[in-house]
Amino acid sequence: MENVFEGIQVSKKKPLWEEVYDSLRRSILHGKLKVGQHLIEEKLAHQIGISRTPIREAFYKLEKDDLVTRLPTRGFAVRRFTKEDVEEIFGIRIALESYAASLATPHMTSDKMAVLEKKLEETERAIRNKDNTKVIQLHADFHDLLYKSSKSKKLVQMIQNFSDYFHRYRIGLIRTEDNVEYTVKDHRRMLEAMGKRKPRLVESLVREHLERTRDIVLKAIDQGKMIP
Repeated sequence: MENVFEGIQVSKKKPLWEEVYDSLRRSILHGKLKVGQHLIEEKLAHQIGISRTPIREAFYKLEKDDLVTRLPTRGFAVRRFTKEDVEEIFGIRIALESYAASLATPHMTSDKMAVLEKKLEETERAIRNKDNTKVIQLHADFHDLLYKSSKSKKLVQMIQNFSDYFHRYRIGLIRTEDNVEYTVKDHRRMLEAMGKRKPRLVESLVREHLERTRDIVLKAIDQGKMIP
């Protein structure tokens, strides 16, 4: 099995099982660990050179998160997402991010607006250059900078926790012409509304943007172009 713990470091800030859990969670949500892949405590413990206890604790947490399923023999397997999971993930994301955007609007300074504008210009350039990796990163950067201006640490943390769930769809979305066309336009409309200090309008625009994204993903799943 591929080494899913590449780059993991033992930190005094977190218990070891949490480090293992974070690494496995990212590997599952980013597609490094494939659907149905068998995960066995002994093999993973040997891979990183630790005891089985932190691996076992990480598995229990992943099972509670509904990311793995317990096998009847031994070990766990990476769980397959469903269309209903996608709808739930987007529903939560829409609620959190639209609210964060409305909170952020009164705190948007001219300097912050300039940074967001620069991100949009870089995104347009990356689209012209067909640099999909950069487009994905810049899109994520725009949203991160916006939500961090909400001044709500708990809200930002909740959004960041769900950002990994959305990672699996970003590559598929960037290949969808409809998504590329509207993304920058939507972001510009958000910036304009923030400049006018209209938090309710910004909230509505973010909700509309994410609902459209959800619909594109669900359509692609129905057409067999994207897996949940």
